[in-house]
Amino acid sequence: MNYKHYLALFCLVFIFNSCDDDTDCCPMPEEETQFESGIFVLNEGNFGSGNASVSFIDSENEQISNNIFSNVNSRDLGDTAQSIEMVGELALIVLNVSNRLEIVNRYTFESLGTIDAELNNPRYAVVEGDKIYVSNWGDGMDPDDDFLSIFSLNDLSFLGSVPVPEGPEKMVVTNNTIYVAHTGGFSFNNIVSVVDTQTNSIIKEIEVGDQPNSMVVQGIDLWVLASGKPAYADEETPGELSRIDITSNELAETYEFPESSFHPSNLSLADGSAYFTAGKALFRYNFDFNLPETAEFSFDEISVLYGFEIRDGKIYIASPNSDFTGNGNLYIYDLANGSLLEQFPVGINPNGIYFN
Repeated sequence: MNYKHYLALFCLVFIFNSCDDDTDCCPMPEEETQFESGIFVLNEGNFGSGNASVSFIDSENEQISNNIFSNVNSRDLGDTAQSIEMVGELALIVLNVSNRLEIVNRYTFESLGTIDAELNNPRYAVVEGDKIYVSNWGDGMDPDDDFLSIFSLNDLSFLGSVPVPEGPEKMVVTNNTIYVAHTGGFSFNNIVSVVDTQTNSIIKEIEVGDQPNSMVVQGIDLWVLASGKPAYADEETPGELSRIDITSNELAETYEFPESSFHPSNLSLADGSAYFTAGKALFRYNFDFNLPETAEFSFDEISVLYGFEIRDGKIYIASPNSDFTGNGNLYIYDLANGSLLEQFPVGINPNGIYFN
């Protein structure tokens, strides 16, 4: 583990925990906040090539800066960037093939620390209190070695691990509980595991649709979208939308899409509705117990819908090239009518969008 920037990280976390959101107790020097307002695009790069990067779009001036981690820190980011978790003034970047977690200041992108131990095929990170949880596939060919690794947010020290079922992916934190979607890694899975962060143990496994890929919390409900098994599986299965009551951790409802070839993903909440994608199309669900049969609109300009977010009435899509080589693009659409508003060139294989 790299403790080079331990003091800077500790001070930053202390300031973050001490500030009141309603006061300006922690002003940052203007010259250090070049990424204060805008959009980050995570570019995973080519597998095994070590060319992952982060792009930044200045929202006010509509200017783009590529390779910001490398430019700020004078070194490469790593191999196959998987995801970013934003918390306070920190951004935690998960490098899948590098088996590394880079912690940076989200406003300056200066490196504050690196975790490069107790990780094996890491996927996503979340923060609960003063602990970082990272989902790990382990050896993709071994269904029994998957785990969550736990680190201290204060000094990045390793605190322990939680064995979990195969293929842990995205996580949602609420009420001292982590809900982990298990897609199955190189295989297939259909559960959401419930991890108690007080005991760091699984307290329940909830069966949902095949390959759960995204989750959102709405009040006391956890909505889980599963894509279903693809056509190349032993048996293709349709996507499902499930509702879990987080007060009891019981499965309350499940809605199965009628066609086995329909494989939705990217569940998001906006303006009282749930949105998800299938292929290059956007669908809207109004919580009326009737799954949508027709798309709101399609995104004809993109090559591949790889990263997806909805924010402030706009849709953001990260699209690699169709052959996953060369630089990709960020597309911004109007949520009201699906019209293309802006397009920006970014790095190789963009897979995620994040906001400052």
